[in-house]
Parts: sequence; structure tokens; C-alpha cells
Amino acid sequence: MKPFQTMPCRVKSYEATLNGYEKTDTYLIAYNDICNGGENILTPAGYTDYVGSFLYIPFFSDLMNIDIDTITILFYSLYGILCILISVIGLFKFYNTKPALIHGTISILGVGTICILISDTYSFYGLTSLALITWWSKIQIIAQNHRKFFIFIILTGFLIGFSNTVRGNSGTDVLISIICILIFNSFVNRNFSKLYIIILILLPVIIINFQISVLKNKSKNYLETNTEVNKSHDLNFVRAIWHNAYYGLGYLSINNKDVPEPSDVYSAKKAKEIKSDVIIYSKEYENILMNEYFKFIKKYPFLYLKIILSKTGVVIFYFLIFFNIGIYYLLKNKIKSETLIFFGTGVMINSLFGIAAEPDYTYLLGLFAYSSLLGTKLIEDKYSKV
Repeated sequence: MKPFQTMPCRVKSYEATLNGYEKTDTYLIAYNDICNGGENILTPAGYTDYVGSFLYIPFFSDLMNIDIDTITILFYSLYGILCILISVIGLFKFYNTKPALIHGTISILGVGTICILISDTYSFYGLTSLALITWWSKIQIIAQNHRKFFIFIILTGFLIGFSNTVRGNSGTDVLISIICILIFNSFVNRNFSKLYIIILILLPVIIINFQISVLKNKSKNYLETNTEVNKSHDLNFVRAIWHNAYYGLGYLSINNKDVPEPSDVYSAKKAKEIKSDVIIYSKEYENILMNEYFKFIKKYPFLYLKIILSKTGVVIFYFLIFFNIGIYYLLKNKIKSETLIFFGTGVMINSLFGIAAEPDYTYLLGLFAYSSLLGTKLIEDKYSKV
């Protein structure tokens, strides 16, 4: 993956979505989306993807009269810069020791730069977590002064909701981390009044999801009324899960005829072998690959275990690289329960992304953020007297 280069097919689909809007005056409809089987016809925008970027990027391109290539780079770069700034502000606001501030600043700039250079939807896996970890890892301060941090609590929900529309579950890790630590602190302190913070965070998430659903339904109704695209595309499509899981079985495919090839093409080919007229990425398509996934496990249980363990090994390797000096502080000092729960939750969730599909670094950016800033938190816990 080249720096500052979003996947070419994704950029072409952004252009097709802008063309679709110009033809129909309706968001989330693409025209001539050749990368998703829509040559010279109207199709659902972002058909095989999360639709957020297919709404925001064409919208700003049209609004600001900037070409799709430029606005795409600006979209991912500016969000990256924003998240880095939010993270650094949280670091210097809540962290008190010089070693932690130095380590945290280096970690934030390092992980943030990697995400910006990727310049694609994958970058959201790391950026949203990066923005919020330094704040919510000091949750006792926010919870005690919840009125003071009211706007930031709402902003947290907005960032999570926005992030999830661009790359699914890219904000879910930090959301679950926050919920877990809030519940833990409530039980420890026997005070459940602060749990309403969860509602304040979830409210913007729900509103954003609702608005996206309204726009998706509007585009679906337009396509059903004015086209016959339902013959080639499933208009009720939900982002593929088993498609990715099935090709993820190909992680050890080199010189192994029993393992699928790790590619989108192979998953589609396998489904077509089972049912030649299946619509790619439809619910029926997903069900076929789900069944094939479990058939593979039943037929090759030890090979499946080897694949999972190999992926896990790669994930652990990445964790250790980004955790780096944190290993020393983890071995020398007892980890606080709050630190373990908040960061442990984030590390586990982000590890699953790599184990379920493939442990490519683009899927593990959230792990990089959590691992690096866990080291910062351990340094802070070691030297802080607060």
C-alpha cells in the first residue's frame, strides 16, 4: 500500500457515487461503478463496503468543488490530524509525569502518522481509538467532573458513530472499553449514577446510525422504483462477514492445496461453485460461505487450529512491538485494575479483527494505538502520585 493512496477501486467508487448523485439527486447511489458490477447502470453506493465515506467524500467534493482524488486525501488526512490533536490534548490534560508525556507524545505521533499514511478507511481502526484513549483511560476524572466534560462526552459519541459509518467497528473497541470501565467503577464505588454517561455517548451513535439508515432506505427505494438492479445486487445487503472469514482461512495457503486462497475473488468463486446464480455479497451468498467455513473446520480441525494459532502469533508479535518499553513496566509493577480492564478490552477486541480475517497491519491499527498507549499508562501509573 502506497502512502496517501486510497485503494484505487474505492476512489473510483467515490467518483461513481458522485455521478450517481448528479443523475438522481439522491445520496448513496452510484453510476457506472465498474468495481462493483455496475457498468453504465445505477447501483447502491459502497455496495461491498461501509457506506459512510461514500456519503461524506462525494458530498464534500460537490460542496467544495474539489475533485474526488484531492478530497479523498484531505478527508483521511484531516481526520487523522484531528484525532492526533484530540489525543495530545488529552495526554497533556490528564497525564502528569514527564516520562509518560514523552512516551505518549511519541506513541501518538507514531501511530497517528502510520494511520494518515495509509489514507484509507482502515485508518479509522487506529485514529478513533487514538483520539479517545488518553481521555477515557483517566475515566475517574471525567466521571467525577461529568458536567465539566459534558461536551466531550457527546463528542465521544459523535466520533464513535462517525467512525463506525466509515469503517465498521472502528469505534466499537473504545466504546466497549468505556462501558466496561464505567460499569467496573460503578460497582467498586457502589455508585451507579454515573452510568448515564453511557447514554450520553450512545445517543449520538444512535442518531448517526438512524440518519445513515434513512439515506440508505431512500436510495434503496429509488433503485427499486426506477431500475432493475435488484437482479444483480442485493438491496438488503449488510456488510459481508463470512466473505472475509472464509478467505481468512487462506492465511497458510502457500503450497497447501487444502487451504483457500486469501482473496475476495476466491470467496466469490467458492460461492458460485455451490450456486452459480447466487448474487455476490447477498444474504444467501453469506450463508453459503458461512456453511463452507464450518465445513472446513469439521474437515480440517488441526489445520484450522494451526491457521488460528499462526494468526495469533502475528498479532502477539505486533502487540509486543508497539507495547515495547511497556513490557518492562508491566513486569516491574502491579498493573492497576482500571488499566487492565480498559486497555485489556481494547487489545482483545482489536486482536480479534486480525485473527478472524487476516493479521494484516491495516486491520490492527487499533491494536497499535492501545498497545502503545498502554505503555504510556503504565509509565504514568508508576511515577504519578495522583
